[in-house]
Amino acid sequence: MQTIGKFFLALLLLFLSYFTHAQTSDEQAIEQAAIDYMESYYNSDQPQMERAVHHEVAKRHIVEREGFQLVKNMGYTELVSLTKLDGKKWALKKDQPLRVDVKILDIDGNIASIKASTNQYDFYDYMHVAKINGEWKIINVLWDTKKID
Repeated sequence: MQTIGKFFLALLLLFLSYFTHAQTSDEQAIEQAAIDYMESYYNSDQPQMERAVHHEVAKRHIVEREGFQLVKNMGYTELVSLTKLDGKKWALKKDQPLRVDVKILDIDGNIASIKASTNQYDFYDYMHVAKINGEWKIINVLWDTKKID
């Protein structure tokens, strides 16, 4: 009886080890998608942006114009094209390297929510990321400017 108990305990530990590795691997891939997204602007790296976002990506920002608010939208083509600009031109701390801060808010199966910001730009992004064909890609981005005290 002890042998069967040890067998099931070993099987359980093996399963938990695999699950923990898969979770860690997914977390790293999710974080890397956000890092690629942020770095691609800063480094003017079009292939890096293409790795980060899905072709159906939607980026949105609420803007105020003449007393009313509206939602400004960007898609894949505009996001990828913006990497052709010199992103370092708008950096806040040109004497410091880019640092990307990523906080994973939730992972559930093949979808995740994250918040990302940098030390170089005065905005932050909330992102929805999905695992599609084995790769984590950014599907939605909602962004706003940081409140400066």
